[in-house]
Amino acid sequence: MDALTIVFVALATLLLLIIARGVYQLVLGQQMTEVLTSRDNKAAAIALSGFLLGVINVIIPVLSGESHSFWRDVAGVVAYGIGGIVAMSLTGVIFAYYSQRTGLRLREQVAGGNAAAGIVAASEYLAASLVVSGALTGDSGALVPTIVFWAAGVIALLVLTHIFRQLTAYNDAELINQGNIAAALCQAGLLIAIGMMAGYSVSGNFEGYTTGFRDFGLMLLAVLLLYPVRQIIVQMMLLGGGFSLRNGQLDQEIAQDQNIGAGLLEAVAYLATAMIVTRL
Repeated sequence: MDALTIVFVALATLLLLIIARGVYQLVLGQQMTEVLTSRDNKAAAIALSGFLLGVINVIIPVLSGESHSFWRDVAGVVAYGIGGIVAMSLTGVIFAYYSQRTGLRLREQVAGGNAAAGIVAASEYLAASLVVSGALTGDSGALVPTIVFWAAGVIALLVLTHIFRQLTAYNDAELINQGNIAAALCQAGLLIAIGMMAGYSVSGNFEGYTTGFRDFGLMLLAVLLLYPVRQIIVQMMLLGGGFSLRNGQLDQEIAQDQNIGAGLLEAVAYLATAMIVTRL
């Protein structure tokens, strides 16, 4: 990488992070400087960190793509970078609406300093960025397929997250409203794992919607592996609890004991499974 390329990448990244900070400030509805310094809002800081990491994740495929001319490269990075920011922001709005319908007012909880809500918000942005960055790889990130598979990924995030959370004996939204970090870590791990798998399924050269959605559907079927991993690997092997399909020791550790260690183990188990599946 030559000096000019390094300068270009650094400036493009800095510009997009500044834009991302401004966009997230609009999403939160509060001045970031006041929120982060005067109020020491940890939840907002966590959510913003996830948002900014998501921006970096989105622009990596563009920055690592084939170089054309300086100004064309600048236009491509800015266009896809801003597009990624918009996609993550829209995902945030959609997920916040879904969360509100399930009883979790995510935006208000983050603004109010609920760190558990901040963790969920950050993971949702990261998951969205994984889907977008996957769709941007191959064929110079064709616009229409990128939008189509981003939308499919968002739907998959919502549907699969909702299904998985119905399998637990506790109410995730209620626990997160109460600031239960363990429950937030579980949901965060699940969201990012689904984002990893959905993003992987739409990566590479676009070979048509039939092939794309077939691969997308097969990968989402693999998401079903996450539940036996939760119940067998985490609950039985790591925590030493007995086998149960629902309302076992892991549910009790999360809901009643607010065991952050158990929540972290569940999140890591989801991520590890996603990493293995996407690299097979």
